[in-house]
Amino acid sequence: MTALERVLEEKLHSAQNGDADAREQVLNAGKPFVLRVVSTFCQRKLEWGRDDELSIGLIAMNEAINRYSHHKQIPFLAFARIVIKSRLKDFFRRESKHNAISLENKTVEGSEYLYSGAENTQAWDKHIKELVDRERKEEILEFGKLLKQFDLSYEELVNVSPKHRDSRENLIRTAWQLANNQDLMSYLLDKKRLPIAELSLLTGVKRKTLERGRRYIVALALLFYHRENFIYMYSYLKLTNWGKGGA
Repeated sequence: MTALERVLEEKLHSAQNGDADAREQVLNAGKPFVLRVVSTFCQRKLEWGRDDELSIGLIAMNEAINRYSHHKQIPFLAFARIVIKSRLKDFFRRESKHNAISLENKTVEGSEYLYSGAENTQAWDKHIKELVDRERKEEILEFGKLLKQFDLSYEELVNVSPKHRDSRENLIRTAWQLANNQDLMSYLLDKKRLPIAELSLLTGVKRKTLERGRRYIVALALLFYHRENFIYMYSYLKLTNWGKGGA
């Protein structure tokens, strides 16, 4: 669990209920996330205290805290990302920076739903649902491309997924440990191969087990490592009670 995930789990509800200290903790922990979202949107390197776009992003993160509801069944970070992108679109539109960034390709349409003080709740909910559905589909496509770099596919993962719960949770915990070990993960990303011997030493899992579960471990390690890029998929995996006690 990252620092941001831990703070969200422990403090988000309190922040939404008026706890100023909890809100400050959520915003501070969320700054790296805001930086990634805004930098990706703007397609350039940004710095706190220098670029107005980051201030816009942090304000949007604060707005997301106010507006978020668990009943929407949307991961908070996915919701926050939508609000951040919408606010950035409004910012660039107001500042007429059309030459600095292509709004046709890098915006969230319909941000007027976010701005209107008299917005129609039903229209807002429909708009968010459309954006979430689109982002989920984009995530699936992007993760499929990532898998392909490692000679993997969704169809293959269905076939190699362990049928027994204990075996599956063992491999999931192994993938989590791999994703959180920078040296071993760098090896995987560079060589496109699982560091079997080193991973066995790290986890205590037998080499034969790692060999049999290699493809499953690699896929999950990629998802865990890039979890802020694949928010919906990672959130779904958590909801299935993966690796209970392992993360």
